[in-house]
Amino acid sequence: MADTDRPPSPLAALKGQPLAGPDWFAGAQEEMCETGTADHLGTTLSWKAWGTRGAPGLILVHGGTAHKGWWDAIGPFLAAEGYRVVTPDLAGMGDSGWRDTYSMDEHAADMLAAARAGGAFEAGKPILAGHSFGGFVTLSAAISLGDQLRAGIILDSPIRPRTEQRDGSPPRRGGRVYADTPAALARFRLLPDQPCDNLWLVDHIARGSLKDIQGGVTWKFDPDLWAKLAWERRDPANAAASLKCPLAFVRGAQSRLMNAETWDYMRSVFTASPFISVPDAQHHLILDQPLAVVSVLQALAEGWAPRA
Repeated sequence: MADTDRPPSPLAALKGQPLAGPDWFAGAQEEMCETGTADHLGTTLSWKAWGTRGAPGLILVHGGTAHKGWWDAIGPFLAAEGYRVVTPDLAGMGDSGWRDTYSMDEHAADMLAAARAGGAFEAGKPILAGHSFGGFVTLSAAISLGDQLRAGIILDSPIRPRTEQRDGSPPRRGGRVYADTPAALARFRLLPDQPCDNLWLVDHIARGSLKDIQGGVTWKFDPDLWAKLAWERRDPANAAASLKCPLAFVRGAQSRLMNAETWDYMRSVFTASPFISVPDAQHHLILDQPLAVVSVLQALAEGWAPRA
């Protein structure tokens, strides 16, 4: 579909005016957080954390071309329940550095390195949770580094038979320079595209996706991110047999990516894992139903890493 044929951004009509969120979100943004960086494999990785160091660790990994701010409506509430919550930026995204090449195993190792710097390991092995692309990073970590984790949680990341998996890189995105923030926000869309009733949260994450450069503003992520990523088809049955830690799966009940056929296939492969659907949520369930996702993550974490 040509760019001119694409539906308008849900933020276009706002003309750059910010949207205020509900009181519970405003209060969460006032909670004390810690920020920092970690150096791993020659790349600086940015992270944000809530909660007390020494509490059981939860690591939250964002999706593709996204950033750690996607968890701003979730992290503070999990920290209030007694967890040290660390949200890093993947390499090539958010405020983390870029690389000449990317791989899933490197992304997985990056997340643990950043989380270690952020205090997620101080009470022992943490739990790693990832949304969308971050879910595939979580799967890689559960296989290659799962002995360092208490468990993994995958949120709306479709795992299909090897013959149905992607062959090649997604289209190039980003790189365009906009005159100002309103012009950039007018082009922002969720990928995959979907409506979201919490437009204030879409506005929040869109603003966190931008950076100032000479001549205007642009998106933070590496526009050559996908071309630089080493894609590999993974056999799901082998993946399930190779897990070094427990794994749980969560989806938006109305997710187009996690339809009944895909969900049932995953259940048939990962037979030892719990499967949970969040009602009234699509693929971007952490935006559609952030407080419900808090409850799901808390319940799973309490089973694997009960608080003292």
